[in-house]
Amino acid sequence: MEELIQKLRAHKITVTPQRLAVLAFLRDRQDHPSAEKIYREIRQQFPAISFNTVYKTLEVLCLKGLIFKVNPLHEVARYDADTSWHAHLICRQCLTIVDLYWQPAAFPDSFAERLQGFRVEQQSLSLWGLCPRCQEAAAED
Repeated sequence: MEELIQKLRAHKITVTPQRLAVLAFLRDRQDHPSAEKIYREIRQQFPAISFNTVYKTLEVLCLKGLIFKVNPLHEVARYDADTSWHAHLICRQCLTIVDLYWQPAAFPDSFAERLQGFRVEQQSLSLWGLCPRCQEAAAED
């Protein structure tokens, strides 16, 4: 927990039990939960917490670069505490999100800065398709 406290302080975020709970909840997750799911889980530990507090906390953490917001089409935003470079594989059928770790040969941020003077602070790559389970279900139809 001390590591999370230091992380919040380093990003000039006021440390509160609710913010620590949200960050701790996301830290070990691989499923990219929605704000609603995070709220339901956190509420077990903090019964008085509001959805608005959870949502605002998620937005602050995103703004400060401590978590990513992944936006599947036609679905609510989902959150990822892994801020290392990786892509998201999103199934267009079941909306499962899976992390894909790889290093592309060239990052577009250097082109953006050189050509447009735009300093990139965060990158996101989402690849859409069908997961193996949905491919199998489609083949059976």
